[in-house]
Amino acid sequence: MFALVTTLPAMLPITDLGACAAIVEAITHDRSAERALVRGAFASAARNLMRAGGLIAAIGVTLALLGVWGEMLGDAAQRGTDLAVAGAAVLFACSMPLVLGRSVLMAVNRNQTAFALQAAGSVLLLVLVVLLAALGAPTATFISAFFFTQCVVGAVGVVLAGRFLRMPLLRIIFRGVRGRESEDKAPIGHLAVPMTVVTAAMAVAYATDRIVLSHTADATAVAGYSAGAQFFAPASSLLSAAGLPLWVLFAHRRASEGSHRRELVRLTVYFGAGGLAMGAVLIAVGPVAGSWMMHEHIHVSAGLMAAFAALLLVQALGYPANMWLTDAGGLRFQATTFSLMAVVNLAVSIPLARFGAQGPVVGSVASYTALVLVPTLLKLFGRARPNAR
Repeated sequence: MFALVTTLPAMLPITDLGACAAIVEAITHDRSAERALVRGAFASAARNLMRAGGLIAAIGVTLALLGVWGEMLGDAAQRGTDLAVAGAAVLFACSMPLVLGRSVLMAVNRNQTAFALQAAGSVLLLVLVVLLAALGAPTATFISAFFFTQCVVGAVGVVLAGRFLRMPLLRIIFRGVRGRESEDKAPIGHLAVPMTVVTAAMAVAYATDRIVLSHTADATAVAGYSAGAQFFAPASSLLSAAGLPLWVLFAHRRASEGSHRRELVRLTVYFGAGGLAMGAVLIAVGPVAGSWMMHEHIHVSAGLMAAFAALLLVQALGYPANMWLTDAGGLRFQATTFSLMAVVNLAVSIPLARFGAQGPVVGSVASYTALVLVPTLLKLFGRARPNAR
């Protein structure tokens, strides 16, 4: 149940409502001393996230009162599932505007600070889990600890981001909570909306795998998938960490003259090689370590890890191209391709799940390659100049 509930937020397209794209563009192009565009983009994003958070909390609590969450989670549900999800929804809602600190840190090239905060959050969560386990606490408290950690890390991130920008970012968020919204506003919809669509499509494509398995296969398949995902997730995070600096870099490069085709080809090759190497490690280590982690009660197959390795490779090959296409036109294109991918992926994952835990992952590889990777590479490298809009 812990694995399912803690991944439920990944199914929501409102992690930051696409604010990261708007904040990066604002910081990249706003050279004024007042930084009014940056302040306005942050204030608008925070306001949208607080409203969305309130809605998420209300829906989570209402569905819990109706007893819906237990039925939705299928065989993995336990006693107290509805209460656990309700608490998770409230804490997740509180953390939503706080994720903007991470977006600001990325935009000002302070990724190392964001990664350090993420690591500190993992340590804090580990300490809380060990303490709760020693006390014999129920599963719901472990879930609450997970989301509480997100709130703490998010708040610290906003404070640090505000210092780098020399802006009272946390105060701007609190003004919105108290109903005293800042007068600073900036249009962010042309970037935030397609970015939100991309995020939502990725959520549907990947985060529903456990749900599909819980209804189509059995609890053993869910456990095997979760064990394999424990190795895929850090590898994917490392890949994402390597790709995030390209977002800010390419925001500057798109405005410059000349062709950047050769640089993009080189980066695509580098990322592909990195994805291939990490995938090889997954295949070599995953089955043995995963089965050991599950005390040999659940077998993590080489087929499952090979499927995760293939997914990692195709994602790696697409990262530079996806990061280049983060202007308004590029994001609209990505919104289309990722939406198509999500629909096809879910459709093929349901029948493929009958073949075991690797089924949905194979569906993700096929749909991502055909509907995201190939069209994106053709669009980018088929241009006369990659920096043309």
